[in-house]
Amino acid sequence: MPDRPLLLHREPPLAWLVFNRPERRNAINLEMWRTLPELVAQVAADDEVRVLVIRGAGEEAFISGADISQFGEVRTGPTATAEYDRATGAALAAIATLEKPVIAMIHGFCFGGGCSVAVMCDLRLCADDARFCIPAARLGIAYPIERGVERLVQVVGAAHATEILLTARVYDATEAYHMGLVNRVLPKAELESYTREYALKLAENAPLSVAAHKVFVRESCKPANLRDSEKIRALSSRCFASEDYREGVAAFMEKRRPRFQGK
Repeated sequence: MPDRPLLLHREPPLAWLVFNRPERRNAINLEMWRTLPELVAQVAADDEVRVLVIRGAGEEAFISGADISQFGEVRTGPTATAEYDRATGAALAAIATLEKPVIAMIHGFCFGGGCSVAVMCDLRLCADDARFCIPAARLGIAYPIERGVERLVQVVGAAHATEILLTARVYDATEAYHMGLVNRVLPKAELESYTREYALKLAENAPLSVAAHKVFVRESCKPANLRDSEKIRALSSRCFASEDYREGVAAFMEKRRPRFQGK
């Protein structure tokens, strides 16, 4: 595997974004946070790619968190901290706002910033060796609401999010599944093949419908008076006016598999 710390591998209709620092359990440094939005933008612009899968290299970790060895340099003082927060915020927002489905394929350690990346994804599939933890309370730091806390609450609920953040304890895959943090738990040997098949089936669905429902789910987490009603109506109308809608109806009537084009 190339020695770049963040890799994008195209395998249409899938793309794989790989955190590639296995010697550091894929800990995320500032360079990786800064690079991530550019790679997600490439996925957004690629009409042949319909699903993005995020994974970690090696056998030990999805992402073990932010690279703490950099904190003395990049998270000391208000200026450096503000720049670091901007970089991480932009990276997480890029994942969350991508119109295409994003799947986190999780094995081993998923700590700190790794949990932030995972919860920004739409779906999370994990191996039975996965371990989850947000150790901020043991490091004396606090995650800004928009950098993962809000999304964590949406995914697991306020009670579980409170316990995760206040206790800073490690959760195994079964606990993560029961609190709703992950969608599936697989034997580690089956995780990659299951994820690939899962993503390929997802890629068969109508892209405009998938994109709309991604937005609708996120908007439904907001109070009704704060939802972007105009955007919701526009995305719904776009689906009904699309060639894919006509193809979907025709395929249903003809009892065949639809061939969606994202148009």
